[in-house]
Amino acid sequence: MAQKTTQSQRVVVTIFNYNNNTNALRLKSIFEPYFKTYILDSGSNPPCPKAIHYNNIYYGGMFNEAIKKSRNHEWCCIITSDVQIADSMTEAIPKRMLDIISRSNVGCYQPSCVRQGRSHLYGYTSSTGNYRAVPYFEGWFQLFRTRLGFPVDVSINQIGWGTDLYLCKKARDRGLLNIVDDAVAVYHPHGTGFDNTEAQKQMQKWAESVPDFENSIKVGVGIICYEGTEHLRDIITEIRPLVDEVVLLWSDTSYNGVPASPDDKAEVEAILRDKLADNIVTFPLIQYLPPREQETVRRNQGLTYFHAKGIDYALIMDSDEFYKADEFASVKEVVRKWLPKSTYCYYKNYYKYKNCVLQDDCFSKPRVVPFLCHTSQRFDFDIPFPNPSDPTRRIKSDCDYFFPKETITMHHWSWIRKDIRKKILNWSAAAVFTDSDRVEMIDYYEHFDDRQTFVRMPHKIKGNKVEVKFD
Repeated sequence: MAQKTTQSQRVVVTIFNYNNNTNALRLKSIFEPYFKTYILDSGSNPPCPKAIHYNNIYYGGMFNEAIKKSRNHEWCCIITSDVQIADSMTEAIPKRMLDIISRSNVGCYQPSCVRQGRSHLYGYTSSTGNYRAVPYFEGWFQLFRTRLGFPVDVSINQIGWGTDLYLCKKARDRGLLNIVDDAVAVYHPHGTGFDNTEAQKQMQKWAESVPDFENSIKVGVGIICYEGTEHLRDIITEIRPLVDEVVLLWSDTSYNGVPASPDDKAEVEAILRDKLADNIVTFPLIQYLPPREQETVRRNQGLTYFHAKGIDYALIMDSDEFYKADEFASVKEVVRKWLPKSTYCYYKNYYKYKNCVLQDDCFSKPRVVPFLCHTSQRFDFDIPFPNPSDPTRRIKSDCDYFFPKETITMHHWSWIRKDIRKKILNWSAAAVFTDSDRVEMIDYYEHFDDRQTFVRMPHKIKGNKVEVKFD
């Protein structure tokens, strides 16, 4: 039997129970050898033995009681009695908790949840096999520093949703980590808990009464530009009110060393003078890297710039990528609320006119492009990725959000140019095409009009004939 130590006496474990007496008692038997452990029984019928009995005070009331029970200790642990712990984990989890409380940089801790169970995305077991920092997690198992604790107004939020999020936010605000532990796992079953509609309603009302409940994020936009600058004003004007900083990631030459045109450079400088952009960051030619790998480095230059400026999330985009303001604002709000590491959205390609859509999406999964990504992340070139995507901008992350096309779509004006030659001759994928390919693409573009139903351009699946549809 484990012996309580000075270290373990820093923790109080509270098991929240309602009509799950057998498992509540088992949980008590697991943690009691290590920590002071209470079952808080919220009106169970029959009442749970070896418990402190209350009327049905719900999660919110039990949360307040847990705060009271732990006020003379450094750590409080809340476990709901529906959490199931396998025999193989009964010693490992308390020992991991003892390790966590010895770490000065941790605010909240949770063992991961097996994939068959119920958890938010952050809480599921990942492949790290160790501690993993996340923005927040749910409160079915939450070990937290008692100085982060607070009373919840049960006249507003009896069900108690949101207390877990607020604990994690308070930890983040104090520079402490919220840790999910992939070395150990529990099973949090489906079909337990409260009515979601009422719980959500109570949480929203309570959150409005807590001044610092909501997250705040700073958002930057970095636009890679060398040619295609004729689109910049439309792109920036649409979303400028929604972001904190716009930076033009300019290059004086193509990835192949061809100088930019004076007209493109003049337009970039004019946009800065007109205060549509806040800065110009110049990317140097890296002659020893292939063009596509240079492009990945350039995108990371943008993330690094924003990270150094204290910007939380950034959209690193090209000068021909357009987002509608209402969709941008809606998805930005989702990012602010859930704090994913990276997000992706669907995109459509356009040809010559802004109402001419290329019918070039032939994939079984939605093709995607990165949207808002945390500035601590970095792109890796051509790493394996679950969806069709540009190999120059893929992020290896254990928390990606993929937004459906109905929520947000990037409108890629990829084949809309005043001078299509500059694109075809200088893009990072230019080496993929032969001279005859390039001549054909330029000639077809210049003669294309709205009477045609297809265009000539290289395509991995469709050969060199791609249908178009006018909206």
